[in-house]
Amino acid sequence: MDPYEYIVNLSKDFITLINRDYVYEIVNDSYCREMGLARENVLKRKVAAVWGEEKFEATIRKHLDDCFAGKEIHYIDQFKFGPFVKYMHVSYYPYRQGGEITHCLVFSHDITQLGEIESRLSNYEYRDPVTGLFNRRSLNIILEKEIEKAKRSRSEKLRALLFIALENMSKVNQAHGHEIGDLLLENTGLRIRKVLRGSDFVFRFEGNELTALLTNISRNTDAGKVAQKIHNAVALPYDYKGTELLITCSIGIAVYPEDGEERNILIQRAASALQEAKKRGNTFLLFNAALHREAQERLRLESDLAKAFDEQQFELHFQPVVDMAGSLRGAEALIRWQHPQRGMVPPLDFIPLAEETGMIQAIGRWTLFTACQHLARWSSRIDLYLSVNLSARDFADPQLLELLETAMSKAGIKDPRRLKLEITETRCMEDPERTIRRIAELKAKGIDTLVDDFGSGYSSLGYLKRLPADTFKIDRVFVEALAESCDERDYLSRIIDTIKSRRKRVLVEGVSTAQQYALLKDMRCDLMQGYYFSRPLPASAFEKLLARDAALPAAGG
Repeated sequence: MDPYEYIVNLSKDFITLINRDYVYEIVNDSYCREMGLARENVLKRKVAAVWGEEKFEATIRKHLDDCFAGKEIHYIDQFKFGPFVKYMHVSYYPYRQGGEITHCLVFSHDITQLGEIESRLSNYEYRDPVTGLFNRRSLNIILEKEIEKAKRSRSEKLRALLFIALENMSKVNQAHGHEIGDLLLENTGLRIRKVLRGSDFVFRFEGNELTALLTNISRNTDAGKVAQKIHNAVALPYDYKGTELLITCSIGIAVYPEDGEERNILIQRAASALQEAKKRGNTFLLFNAALHREAQERLRLESDLAKAFDEQQFELHFQPVVDMAGSLRGAEALIRWQHPQRGMVPPLDFIPLAEETGMIQAIGRWTLFTACQHLARWSSRIDLYLSVNLSARDFADPQLLELLETAMSKAGIKDPRRLKLEITETRCMEDPERTIRRIAELKAKGIDTLVDDFGSGYSSLGYLKRLPADTFKIDRVFVEALAESCDERDYLSRIIDTIKSRRKRVLVEGVSTAQQYALLKDMRCDLMQGYYFSRPLPASAFEKLLARDAALPAAGG
């Protein structure tokens, strides 16, 4: 016997030599014995034929290819030898003949006993201790493997990742304690597990968020069907000491490969779909690229909005308010955002965002103080007023009167009647009694409040006699069809007459044509505002308008 062959066969480790066609050329006795195969049934056979196509494609082939490319490979994996599963430490070494890599020399060492100890320890590392479900670390590993499997498969291409946010858990914890909350969380995980197939996975992602991975679906809509089943299972009430405990959920879905071909992207997009489902109040929502782009754009805009103050990107424009003769009587201060890349950002794009993020208060105060500074510079026109829009939060601020006095004092404004505040009718109706008190307080200080968008609310005329405001701004929707509809003219005329019968002034906004202007004059409207007279103007252009002191429109608007 060849002495090298004798040494190889004497080794308890498994030793094989595999050529570039993935065919065994040398196998030692230990390898054949553990495989339960005669040497002649292994030699000259392909590795895939011995280990099975799935195992070969899943792990072995990649390591062999890397070895043939010149790399040494070392890893630990599970292998089935007959009825037994063993943990093996496997090493691949490039084997060269004539300077070229012709074979791969493979050494495998049985570490089953150590592997079993590690397996027990891994339960702590890869499982959530509260629910017993796989944890976030497991999700990363299993999702990665499923993506690789899908890439190799010719038929089973689709995978779906579902992010499940459990609602009401904080209420349960608060009312019944975290121990009961943990039990419900564990049981809810089991309910979801029962809805899924054996090949699917459930994970605890974090907090009250669970994740499900569907490993083989025929079409994207199948994920929606499973999501509905999960929702129904979760929504079944729990009975605790005669009290029904209700858990609901929202679900966001991302599908491989349509919504992403990488683990992190799929996770991100399933989470994005979940946030959109919560926002819309949907049971579940499949990821939508357009909605995702909208959410990303919103986040960028929010970040840019935070920088706008420091970088002085805000400015005020002023839209003239005229009397029936077209003479300038006042102006409305309107904030504009001059973004360095986007250009002029419309208020409708950033004011709602500012309200949601709490930045509206800072914007409101900047607008107030800046408007007062401009108004002070127009001291030659003491009859001219300037109105500033207030958010509901600003209007309800207990410090509002003090804030107004500070803003006017710093700017040097002596007559408070030159400053007016605007608040929408909808905001007024949120708390009518408080609104009435606040308008009265402002009036006592000489500051008039304009009720903006009047007529758009559900109870406008009913509260008219009680609101102590002196001026009501009629919403532009009543002006749009004024020239075309007799009914619209009659309706608007009645509103104006009702307001004036209470000795209030009427300001109509949205006037855009000469015909509308003429009709409103016939209706004895006190003040008007709109593009027919002038668009909102930057401060320099508005000051030129003041200096000209001519009736509007200057040239047909």
